[in-house]
Amino acid sequence: MLDVWVYQYIPKIFCALAFLVNPVFIYLIFTEKSSKFGNYRFLLLFFALFNLINVIVPLDIHSYRYCFFLILKDGWFVESSEFNFHLMTGRCSLVAASYAILLIHFIHRYLAIHNSSFTKQNFYLYMTFAVFVFALYFGVWHAICYFPGRANIEIRQYIREEFRETYGNDSMDFNMLGALFHEGSDETRFRSWAAVILWTSVSTVSIIMFLILAMMVKNVFKRMISDFFFQIVTKLNKMTVKASRRTSKFQVELLRALIVQTVIPIFISFSPCLLCWYSPMFGIQGFNYFEVSALGVFAFVDPVAIILCLPIFRHRIFRVCRGGSLFSSAKSSSAQSN
Repeated sequence: MLDVWVYQYIPKIFCALAFLVNPVFIYLIFTEKSSKFGNYRFLLLFFALFNLINVIVPLDIHSYRYCFFLILKDGWFVESSEFNFHLMTGRCSLVAASYAILLIHFIHRYLAIHNSSFTKQNFYLYMTFAVFVFALYFGVWHAICYFPGRANIEIRQYIREEFRETYGNDSMDFNMLGALFHEGSDETRFRSWAAVILWTSVSTVSIIMFLILAMMVKNVFKRMISDFFFQIVTKLNKMTVKASRRTSKFQVELLRALIVQTVIPIFISFSPCLLCWYSPMFGIQGFNYFEVSALGVFAFVDPVAIILCLPIFRHRIFRVCRGGSLFSSAKSSSAQSN
């Protein structure tokens, strides 16, 4: 039986922490001045709600010899059925769709620093585009999970003894995604390699797109700094310069927070998943402790990182730590951050 406390309690602990932190994060967003975040706060809300949905259904990843598999360990939809399998693949696809949300944030940040009127006057069109990108990522990942990623009878039999020792149940009774790289038939090995290569490709292409957009945003910031000093030299209105400086500073803070949002899933979700996918190719064991937290920690760590990266949020949280109130006016913290 699975009696190691890491497996039993860490996912539940981070689930509880996610439901504690994300509502606070949402409260902080919508109690700041609307002029501070503008429509961008709705994208942050989208991400916070996504975090909460993402931890409702508990997934477990486990590896054995030349195979890894993923199951729903607890809940109402554990029993093996076509409907429950679609729910499980949908849960996995939500994880992949986090790449889409980050991509949408990067595009919004790029348009914002260009002072584009599109995100201001036609934000509903941008959100429509965001939903489309999200659905595209979700659909592609769901298709990969459903066709090459679905564990067949051969994979279930291969892990049957290990599954019974680990979970105390029969592997035939669970919905399952899996890959078997060696010691299997040609068809099973082909499907396994195809699934992992496709999963890796989607994730890698997304990360490359983040890096490209980050470099584009960085170059724009360099031009903004040059323009700022040019304004000083030409002695523009002092209030305008001051406002531009505050705006530029806040844009830099938002970009820093977005980069942290991108780095976090790479290191605490994507990298452990890579270990899970690729270590069985070489028969390497011992990463199950990392894999158990790969899909649960992110929903808690991400909003905490954003709160700490943005001074307007950080000052309010630290004020609570000093005995103040989180529910008091946000104006004082905003003034301090400026």
